[in-house]
Amino acid sequence: MNEFFTTLIAVAAAELGDKTQFIALLLAARYSNQRAAVVAGVVLSTIVMHGIASSLGFVLGDFMSGSVISFVVGIVFIIMGLAMLRPDKGDDEDSNSSKYFKYGAFVASFLLLSLSEIADKSQIVTMMLAARYETIVPVALGAVVGMNLLLLPVVFFGAWVTNRVPMHVIRYVGCVVFVGLGLFSILSEL
Repeated sequence: MNEFFTTLIAVAAAELGDKTQFIALLLAARYSNQRAAVVAGVVLSTIVMHGIASSLGFVLGDFMSGSVISFVVGIVFIIMGLAMLRPDKGDDEDSNSSKYFKYGAFVASFLLLSLSEIADKSQIVTMMLAARYETIVPVALGAVVGMNLLLLPVVFFGAWVTNRVPMHVIRYVGCVVFVGLGLFSILSEL
């Protein structure tokens, strides 16, 4: 159960202020009368992408010892936490995503979110935690729940929240959570 909650928190922190949230907001605005299709595309995308990431991480874990993985996870988390303080360079997704809109709400949501997740922070977190815990299902489930806890409210309430909470506050919170998890991972092996 620890694997599930650790992954949920880490992935949710990775998604704070990420381009994936921007894409979810864009999809919600574009398909405002088809929110169920957008939600289905988002959920399926998170299941597929984090299932793949946790499977790859599990295989990666066979090639490293537990203490090495803990240190690598800790260092990666600290670096990613500090990197969260910089805005994403991919925040202008509208021009690149218009070609996907012609396929409808579900397919556009699935494709755009899946493509944006390739090698994204949350993917790396999922892989590292699956390697550390040497398990797939609890890590994948934690990642899927963590992603959807942040993405689905954006689909429904994104514009309202972004008008009230400054992006720099969201980035600072994500940074603190990531650096804390990184330090915990390193210190747990000492």
